Amino acid sequence: MLTARSLLRIASPPYIFQPLQILKRLRLEFLWRSRKEACIALPWGLPIKIDPQESVGHNIASLGLYELGVTETLWRLTESGDLAVDAGANIGYTTSILGIRVGPQGRVICFEPNPEVFTSLGENVELWRKDRRCGTFDLQQAALGKEQGKARLHMNEWFLTNRGTSWVSDQVEDGKNVRVIEVPLRTLDQILGHSATIGVMKMDVQGQELNVLQGTAGFLKRHAVRDIVFEEASPYPAPTHEYLKSFGYTVFGIAETFTGVSLVLNGQSPYDPEFGPLPNYLATVDPKRAVKRIKPAMWRSFGPGRLLARR
Repeated sequence: MLTARSLLRIASPPYIFQPLQILKRLRLEFLWRSRKEACIALPWGLPIKIDPQESVGHNIASLGLYELGVTETLWRLTESGDLAVDAGANIGYTTSILGIRVGPQGRVICFEPNPEVFTSLGENVELWRKDRRCGTFDLQQAALGKEQGKARLHMNEWFLTNRGTSWVSDQVEDGKNVRVIEVPLRTLDQILGHSATIGVMKMDVQGQELNVLQGTAGFLKRHAVRDIVFEEASPYPAPTHEYLKSFGYTVFGIAETFTGVSLVLNGQSPYDPEFGPLPNYLATVDPKRAVKRIKPAMWRSFGPGRLLARR
């Protein structure tokens, strides 16, 4: 099936059958690969500092976007004035989406435990704080889990090419190339208390999704998180899906199509095992609202589709 991802991987439409433009893109590709830092303008008008030689940064430098399905889903579901949570914020790509969508009356809380990546996140957020369209940003250099305390954050050789691959684990990892540091561990129940209501929560926490959800149980019981967009490597139904459904959440797989995203009710999220990314899902307490917002055709986070709707 031809998806937006596969189309972008081949060439964006203006460059098909235009050799000169293709050569220009190849020169741009070489330029990115020869630089350690670049500042890219995202489709929604926010700048982001990236490392073009690292996986996430290279995707943003090459395409202007990263993880199309997650991008579009967050864009459509986030409302003005929302409280949003970005668990596993990395350098802030999804934070920028949430920040621009919640608007000046909204707030985004970002969690990134890796000190090196957190520094990059902070630099990007400082750029966005100058933009009056954005909400307020609350940065937490900590991991989320099912209890508060300390966590062991692991990094191996993959971290050199993808800074989103560090992971939390209590297990002792073998191998001379594994580096382990201690980081703070928090729970959303502890940080936000019992009165807050979260509009959108995004999770990309390298296999710790269930632990994060267990530390958010107080919110889930109250249905005080409207929408949860999360990565899950295990086949559907995984423990994360069953846990969310036990609180009355409806779970959808997020599927990319040529004209946007679609929702797969109680089903596996399609993904490309060769090119990735890992499958992503939506859990929501308001499935009718989610389906209504996702249904309109054309991508709204970028391209001509953005002109069809103000929000």
